[in-house]
Amino acid sequence: MTEEGRAILNENILGTIATVNEDGSPWSSPVHIFSDEEAVYWFSYEDKVHSINIERDPRVSLTLFSPDESRGPKGIYINGTATKLDDESTTSAKQLMVAKIGKIPTYFERATGYMLPIGQLNSSKSTGNCWYFYTKNV
Repeated sequence: MTEEGRAILNENILGTIATVNEDGSPWSSPVHIFSDEEAVYWFSYEDKVHSINIERDPRVSLTLFSPDESRGPKGIYINGTATKLDDESTTSAKQLMVAKIGKIPTYFERATGYMLPIGQLNSSKSTGNCWYFYTKNV
C-alpha cells in the first residue's frame, strides 16, 4: 500500500460499510474503523441491520475518504468477506481502538468486533488517489 493510502487508514476513524440485504439490495452504514497492516476492524451490535446482513452474507464493501483534499479526493475501497471476531481477536482490535482514540467508548464496550482483510491492491482499477483492494473470496 502506498504511504498516502496507509495515511487514509491511519487518520480516519469513520468509514462506510455496504452489506447485502436479504432481498439482494445494498445497505450502507457508517462505522468507526480501526486498522493494522492486515485488516480493518469495527464494532457493532449483532441486532443492527449491517451485522444481521454479515451473518447471512459476509460480502462487504468498505470505503474511507481522506478529509485532506489539498491534492484532490483520496479514498480507499476494500471489498471482501467480513468475519465476526472471537474474544481474543476482539481484545486485540479494541487495543487498536485505544491506541487510536485513547479509550473504549461506552457504546463499544459490549459490541461485537468484525474484521475485513485489506486484501490485494487492484492496480488496474486504482487510479490517482483512489486505491481498490480485494480479498480472494469476492
